[in-house]
Amino acid sequence: MDVQELLRLADGLVFTKTGKHLDDLQQAVVRGTWQGKRYSEISQEVHCTERHVRNIASKLWQILSKILEEDINKSNFSSTMERYEISKISNSGYFNLVHKGNINVCTEASQPPKAPQNSPPTPTSNQDDTQQKPRLDLRDAPELRTFYNYPNSPLTALENSIARQNCRLLTITGMAGTGKSAIARHLIPQIQTQFDRIIWLSLRTSPPLETTLKNLIQFLSDRTEINFSANIDAQLSILIETLRENRCLIILDDVQQILSSRQLAGNYKPGYENYGTLFKLIGEIPHNSCLILNTWEPPSDIITFTDDNSAVCLLQLSGLGEAATEIFREKGLLDEEYWPELINLYQGNPLWLKLVAQTINNLFGGRVSQYLSYQPVFLSDELTPILQQQYQRLSEIEKQAISQLSNESEPISFTQWMAKSQGLQGELCKAILSLARRGMLAKLNCETETVFTIPPVLKQYVKMVA
Repeated sequence: MDVQELLRLADGLVFTKTGKHLDDLQQAVVRGTWQGKRYSEISQEVHCTERHVRNIASKLWQILSKILEEDINKSNFSSTMERYEISKISNSGYFNLVHKGNINVCTEASQPPKAPQNSPPTPTSNQDDTQQKPRLDLRDAPELRTFYNYPNSPLTALENSIARQNCRLLTITGMAGTGKSAIARHLIPQIQTQFDRIIWLSLRTSPPLETTLKNLIQFLSDRTEINFSANIDAQLSILIETLRENRCLIILDDVQQILSSRQLAGNYKPGYENYGTLFKLIGEIPHNSCLILNTWEPPSDIITFTDDNSAVCLLQLSGLGEAATEIFREKGLLDEEYWPELINLYQGNPLWLKLVAQTINNLFGGRVSQYLSYQPVFLSDELTPILQQQYQRLSEIEKQAISQLSNESEPISFTQWMAKSQGLQGELCKAILSLARRGMLAKLNCETETVFTIPPVLKQYVKMVA
């Protein structure tokens, strides 16, 4: 048996027991064990501590021991697997599903197997599920509510980035109401069996990095004695080591609260620049954990990260598209043929659409056509403060740029925009990039060049406050 056959066999056995394939670190343990390497040598190859490798290996040997009903360890793993493979081959014939220990394994048999006599009762799936549940701290997380999933949903892309591409740092951006927190919350049940510990922290109160690190280390670490009086560098080192020893999922929500207002997107508030060090370390240093950032705008240093192995990912949410029609059905709106126009008007933003649906029900009896007949776009008392929050974060050059766009009846090209900037081309370029990172610009590809516009709702708000 070569190493690839050994990996396939071990992966198949583990998958039937846990429902999960071998991850990269488990594969490294199998490969290194077959090659006769010490745990210290394996740890150097995968860039983590020997202690963590031993822990992962121990859990893997325990799983396989239960499956094959014999004690498996590093010294006898390869010979036991070869013996098991030979026992499979010795039974030629058709494939049947038979019991091996407490799981179902696909083996070869010429006739249906006989039921074992006096076999012990098989543990229920609930017992197995209990053993696999991660340690959770979701006190800061929103409740699970209706989620508008659809083909090619970002939820699928996020799950793939974490589960298959081993993304270490994932940033979800978008204007208020686009569903950043909702999609991250609904992602957790999809991937939680892949993690040992999951914690959700909100930065809405702008806690200093020391507070955030203390909360993370206390929950994620198995250490009983931690010196939190140590400097930030020492605490960061403890956290990174913890992310190597355990597979952890961290969600930091409301990250925009540690970023400055009235500046270009992504600049930290004074005194919060050290958060950039945290993000940089988690994104660049190899480990098996993942940090998700939910924010209206990405921190500026996130943009500079590059990684050929997709270890750092950025997802900007724009809107639901056709899936938003489910909101209208739930709200009982009429005139379905006008729904696409309403979705386009509000950029498919779930929160904005719920608020306008409420307005249409209250003022027009649910008749979308009557609402759309009124110009300009009506901004409710509930929607205006949300737009105000976004607008007040803009720098002065961004406000000038967005004001120019709001006065254009048609999308404007980059060349046309520059011609109207009156000698501020350099500043305007920065403003355009910043507005795009905030999700406030819509880019449309024409035959010869790209043109820009802003959401009609935002355009109406800018005209109102100008």
